[in-house]
Amino acid sequence: MKLLSILILLLLMAHVAIGQSAEENRNLVFDHADLKIIQKADSILSDSTKWNKQDDRECADDIKNGKYSLYCALYKASVDVTGTYVHRRAAIQIVRFTVEKYDNGSIKEHRLMDWNNSPATSFATLKMVLRESMEVVEKRLK
Repeated sequence: MKLLSILILLLLMAHVAIGQSAEENRNLVFDHADLKIIQKADSILSDSTKWNKQDDRECADDIKNGKYSLYCALYKASVDVTGTYVHRRAAIQIVRFTVEKYDNGSIKEHRLMDWNNSPATSFATLKMVLRESMEVVEKRLK
């Protein structure tokens, strides 16, 4: 009986863990590195000639060519600032959540890639998303 109770408890814990990992945490906690990552991505995308409008989520060619999609600019900025890329880091997540506000139905699977590649996405809107994301982080860090 005790073994059965332990087994049920383990199954319940696994179910809860799986359910929680499938949901995104929108209660983000930022540190100063998050702000630096978004600022760095903003500087990487300093003008429209540096923007790769055809994101494929493979960043080696973006880095080599000096033309970055939004995703790859965030990827490179993250590596430059922290030495590594964490896919669900708060800095990356806030940009994803901000992009959702400007989505015109283009997001199907990968928010940053789909939005970046949408014909409706302009460079001016991309810069606005980065600025808004920075403002959110700055306010939360105060």
